[in-house]
Amino acid sequence: MRALQKLLRCGNATHVTIPRAAMFYLGWLPGEQVIFELLEDKSVRVRRPTPDDFSVKGAPTLVLSREMPVSK
Repeated sequence: MRALQKLLRCGNATHVTIPRAAMFYLGWLPGEQVIFELLEDKSVRVRRPTPDDFSVKGAPTLVLSREMPVSK
């Protein structure tokens, strides 16, 4: 499905509407939360959140070099 939509200004935000047929196809309901992602190629992805979006990420592991720095 492809639809030409207009960006609408509402206060400090800008909205775009999702056609009703697309909402039914996706199984989305009005008021449902979605995640808006801006990708590196300047495209936009809108998707439902997954449990991974809210899980606590582990602490980064440290990789220590066995070589000692040389000081002069």
